[in-house]
Amino acid sequence: MIRKLLTFLFLCVAAKTAVRAQSQVYVDVLAGHRGLTSEFFFLEPIDQKGKWNIISRSELHLTEYDRNHPSFVNYNFFSYTVKNHFGIVAGTYASSHYPFSARLGLQYLKENEEWLVYANVSSAVTSDPDAQLLLVLGYLPKITEKWRFVSRLEARTAVNYQHGHAFSTQQLKLGAQYNEKIGFGVGLEAETEEEHDHTQTHFNIGPFVRVNF
Repeated sequence: MIRKLLTFLFLCVAAKTAVRAQSQVYVDVLAGHRGLTSEFFFLEPIDQKGKWNIISRSELHLTEYDRNHPSFVNYNFFSYTVKNHFGIVAGTYASSHYPFSARLGLQYLKENEEWLVYANVSSAVTSDPDAQLLLVLGYLPKITEKWRFVSRLEARTAVNYQHGHAFSTQQLKLGAQYNEKIGFGVGLEAETEEEHDHTQTHFNIGPFVRVNF
């Protein structure tokens, strides 16, 4: 499985030409000591003025290498920027271990060549609603003409209005990026699940590789 994912990544590198430094379209694989996480992330404007954006994120988790059935997370949002980087969003969330929901909320997006700040707060439009927060912070300062330092923090949490905190995930990655196309380094994941009065946290650390499109 790992060999197929890495082969796909390097084929993408060979096929792609120019990307901007703060690319928000990428495929990422983290091979941790406990399990494997692969991610596809897409955040792009869909009009010339950049008012309308789409964000799509799919995650595949093999939480333990000896498990036969991985878990998945997928969400898709359309957003409209109103003023000062703030906007409104509408979309869906799906997961193998959390209820599907249609969602409405608010978004903040600000980026340049070195910095990315993205925040999405949404509420489920269901009979048993919750609130979810997605936060992405990225910093890619230039080291040389072709190399950049990579640091990225991503956090997601869900709070059910009736039952309280449901889950939280955090991911920190540090490394380097070459020629705006491929990044690599070390990543750390922490996932906390809460059910009734029981809380369980898992950690996963290991190397990652990322291909920017």
